[in-house]
Amino acid sequence: MGSLSIKLSKYVLPVLFLFGISGQQKAEAKDTLRQNVKISLTVLAPACSIKTDDLNLEINFREIINRDFYYKPRAGDYKFNLHLENCDPRITKRLKIKFLGQTSQESPDLLAVRSDGQVSGIAIGIEKTDGTLMPFNKISEFPLLENSRENVIPLRAFVQAEPSAIKGKTIGAGYFTAIANFEVSYD
Repeated sequence: MGSLSIKLSKYVLPVLFLFGISGQQKAEAKDTLRQNVKISLTVLAPACSIKTDDLNLEINFREIINRDFYYKPRAGDYKFNLHLENCDPRITKRLKIKFLGQTSQESPDLLAVRSDGQVSGIAIGIEKTDGTLMPFNKISEFPLLENSRENVIPLRAFVQAEPSAIKGKTIGAGYFTAIANFEVSYD
């Protein structure tokens, strides 16, 4: 009889142990399935709106002399503002702006220009008024005024010569254009 009890304990106990574990897993699964998940959300109104006049800005750099870039690689500083209206200071604390566009191959933070084939070696940049560059296709942040429903974001656009064009004295002259879009989001 002694050998029979050894065989039972050798085979039956592990089987009982496995049934015990699987029974516990089912119990846990049942408990998990019975738990309720409660989701609550708050729908907020738009944080701010962009003034209609600012939705399609056109910047005219006026006349820039191409040979001037060889002495000073930047020209045409043009100040402009983005006006935000109807901001809810309870919702909005920070503004995020991303200017989107085709960037220069040599200066990837600046916007490439299009021309009739004569203009080359320049790109367009945008910066905050403190001189902080706003790289194209990357987010830049701005704090918004507390307790104010109106905010003005001052910016500056400029034309910059690319280093290889200065070195090779290959900055072309002529008419150029560039198109950028901007995205605005809020925190």
